[in-house]
Amino acid sequence: MRLTNKFTLWYFVVMLVVLLIGGAIVYYQIQDKISRVEVVRHERLNDLIAQQIREGGDYSGHPTRKRATIAEVPADSVPKEVFSYYTRGPGWNEEFQAKENKMIVTSFYEIGGRYYRITTYSFIPSFYQLLPGVVDSFKWILLVLLVLVGIASQLISKYILAPFKRTIRVVQSFDLKQRKRIHLPVTRTREFKELNVFLQKMTDKALEDYQSLKEFTENASHELQTPTAIIRGKLELLAESELRNDQAVLIEEMHNALEKLSRIHSSLTLLTKLENFEFETREPVVFSQLTKEALASFDELIQMKSLTLHTSIGENIYLTLHTALAELMLNNLLSNAIRHNTPGGRIDVFLNKRSLIISNTGKEPSSPTFELFERFKKGNPGSDSIGIGLAIVRQICDLNNFTIAYGYASGIHTLAVSFLPEVAASKLLQNLERSLYPGV
Repeated sequence: MRLTNKFTLWYFVVMLVVLLIGGAIVYYQIQDKISRVEVVRHERLNDLIAQQIREGGDYSGHPTRKRATIAEVPADSVPKEVFSYYTRGPGWNEEFQAKENKMIVTSFYEIGGRYYRITTYSFIPSFYQLLPGVVDSFKWILLVLLVLVGIASQLISKYILAPFKRTIRVVQSFDLKQRKRIHLPVTRTREFKELNVFLQKMTDKALEDYQSLKEFTENASHELQTPTAIIRGKLELLAESELRNDQAVLIEEMHNALEKLSRIHSSLTLLTKLENFEFETREPVVFSQLTKEALASFDELIQMKSLTLHTSIGENIYLTLHTALAELMLNNLLSNAIRHNTPGGRIDVFLNKRSLIISNTGKEPSSPTFELFERFKKGNPGSDSIGIGLAIVRQICDLNNFTIAYGYASGIHTLAVSFLPEVAASKLLQNLERSLYPGV
């Protein structure tokens, strides 16, 4: 929900509560004001009747005579402090034959040494008579307020929040690889100024950190190549000299450790480049053809391990993916399926426009399958793998909005890569567990 819509919704809720409370206040104020006005009118009428009595006039013919009662009362029944009071309550209206709100005003007068009680009454609007008018009025007020709030929210979104929207667009277009400072729009709103200052400092710091990390990675990659090459050369010279068996074994172990160190270095450098989004492409690649070429390159290893290969590869499958990353993902997945397979096992490769699925026989992993996508995590601790291959594959998938899942069931390892964001790879695995390898 947009920010302006949230503000509008909250304002409408508050306004509705205020209107309900205000409606009750207005009703009671109107009722009280009508009562007060009616009391004053009746007091004036009582005064008029008393004046006519003083002058000896006849009040019986007055139009309001039927709603007035004049009675002579003893002096001790006259209130000492209050000479007029009123009561209000339900009463029967003979004229309309209906029950209405009746106002009765009673006044006391001393005329010629005699005391009179003059009472007049009338009918005033009741609760149910006033309520529809109040409700209708507030309906129109609410409608006008809704229209005004809607217009105001659009104006706020268009003009007041315009600097914020421009800031968002600038931040969205920010790219570390371009190494350019962002230029945020000028605004006079204090909150937006504070946001711009924070974003400017944050992006500047990100640029500095990115540049430092990039220089460190490049320097480390370059500087480590020379001593690694020297050590490898020295080991090869030692291997060509006359050595005892135990010495040859030690040299071979050192050489293997050095090769493993070299692979770790290359893999970590690649992961750093992936995390820094240094592989981008807008051109689609023929992924089906790359898959066939990758399988052909592993053909000798498959035969050496006496593995049975089954493939189902669709034609003309294109993916918007960097060619180097596509080849790297395929090589890691296929080499993983071969390395962790059992002699005489099988490998199945399925590829269509929605997904890539690679399955192979193998031992049960010693670690949970979801941990195998982490760095330096291996399903078999005794293997010569460095434990970064699947981490690289997952990073490639994340970079290209693919999803990947790994499952193991009935001696079968299955890796599924979904190319469609709306189709999760984990759902593909659930379907495969029931359909693949029915005889296993």
